[in-house]
Amino acid sequence: MRRFTGISASKGLVMGPVHRLHHGTAGLARVVGLPVREQALFDAAVILAKEELRVLEEKTDGTQQAILMFQRMMLEDAGLLTQVAQRIADGDGAAAAMEWVGRHYAATLENLDDEYMSQRSVDVLDVCRRVVNILDGEPRKAPELEVPCILVGERIFPSDIISIDRAKILGFATSGGSIQSHAAIMARTMDIPAVVQLGNEMLDYSEGQAAILDAYNGDMIVKPDADAVRHAQRRIVGEGMLKKRMAFLKDQPCVTKDGTAVTLMANCSSPTDIRAAMDAGADGVGLLRSEFVITGDHIPGEDEQYYYYMTCLEAAAGRPVIISTFDIGADKRVAELEDTINYSPLGMRGVRLQLSHPELFVTQMRALLRTALKGDLRIMFPMITGPADWKEALELVEVAKSQLRREGVPFNEKVPLGAMIEVPSAALLADEILADRCSFVHIGTNDLTQYTYAADRRDSRMSGYFTGWPHAVGRLIDMVVAAAWSQELPVTICGVSATDPDTAERFIRQGVRGLCMEARSLMQIKAHLLELDLNEPPRFQR
Repeated sequence: MRRFTGISASKGLVMGPVHRLHHGTAGLARVVGLPVREQALFDAAVILAKEELRVLEEKTDGTQQAILMFQRMMLEDAGLLTQVAQRIADGDGAAAAMEWVGRHYAATLENLDDEYMSQRSVDVLDVCRRVVNILDGEPRKAPELEVPCILVGERIFPSDIISIDRAKILGFATSGGSIQSHAAIMARTMDIPAVVQLGNEMLDYSEGQAAILDAYNGDMIVKPDADAVRHAQRRIVGEGMLKKRMAFLKDQPCVTKDGTAVTLMANCSSPTDIRAAMDAGADGVGLLRSEFVITGDHIPGEDEQYYYYMTCLEAAAGRPVIISTFDIGADKRVAELEDTINYSPLGMRGVRLQLSHPELFVTQMRALLRTALKGDLRIMFPMITGPADWKEALELVEVAKSQLRREGVPFNEKVPLGAMIEVPSAALLADEILADRCSFVHIGTNDLTQYTYAADRRDSRMSGYFTGWPHAVGRLIDMVVAAAWSQELPVTICGVSATDPDTAERFIRQGVRGLCMEARSLMQIKAHLLELDLNEPPRFQR
């Protein structure tokens, strides 16, 4: 028996055989022809790869569809195509040229300061592998697994998860990778246990063996002994019983033993996500990232956005939906804005970018204000840094309202507007921000922790800052809560930290009255809070 320890990317506990995914190159039998022939083969392979991705897109939505769109867009990138063509002209075969350029592009992305774009390096390797496999005549179909398995590899590509039958995936474990990778995000969305950064030795040692994947503690136990198996089986049975209890809790209000009501809301990215969250017992959508409506280089117009937001409201079935305005600089490449985005966590992103493009902001406001007539829609501005940002955003909201009034277009005059506090400057100045026409406040703990400790979230060496209780961030939260209570505004925590029961309890004891997280964690947190009595001493260690 041997235990490998990494970082949990998606919680869960499973046990079963290990199947290793090999993503190596196959170029031993390649015959390189004249450059004109290799270029023609490459062009044909790209067309076929794009068509395969388009077919997969039609079968998915939300996060998965956005990932596939990103990959298809990479095959339209002029820089990538030009570099491949140059290497072919210099004598490389089409497959070898694509491999080299893919590795070069992936390395460039991996070294960017922006977390989201850095983690897209895996998507570049994934889509380049698809083209290379077409050129090499390799099958692109998923491995045929006879029984459900724990998948292991240096990295897991999004296409691996999308193409393999979900019923055959027990979990996945990687020697490297990141909890912010697209594969990890998909695992959390699909409720697949996952552990990353287990080290290279795990790969050879585990291949073909039985294993226990404990994604609660970030462990993988290979060749477990009888005691470890029995312990895991008891935990799995207990987890099944807990899930049944969670289903029972779904329709109960979240009220602590001392009578404190807590709102539990879900993070979502599409109408499908929203429907699943409502089925899971969410009180509403606490964060809908509107930038997911952007596909490719196309920023939808007012009517397109309006119909999308309407679909989201309908999916929520009468429960509130809080829509965050475009945070393009963080997660999206949009060609027409390339000159103003440097894809840095400290650059043009969130409301800062939108204020520099008021026409973009006003168009989105018009669509949101119109939609808000149809249900409980609330608007939130991301990455507010201080009163100046907040005031300027409010002024542009008034511009949008004035335009709609002048045109005789119906809209909600009193739609609630809220601030996302996720940088220290906003927390320090929260009293000024929240006193000026603010209806609610969210605290984004992921970015607030990153900016408070100057700790890059994508750097595994910084992981200690994002686990346990961040005392400095806790003090900033105290300041925001005090400012919110003075204005009688509700405060919601939004971030991974809300999914830890002890940390969630700390937030409630601080005066937070709402938690926003992935839908799969809602009932676990509700079960913990239902047993909480704020009049009794904390159950966690201070």
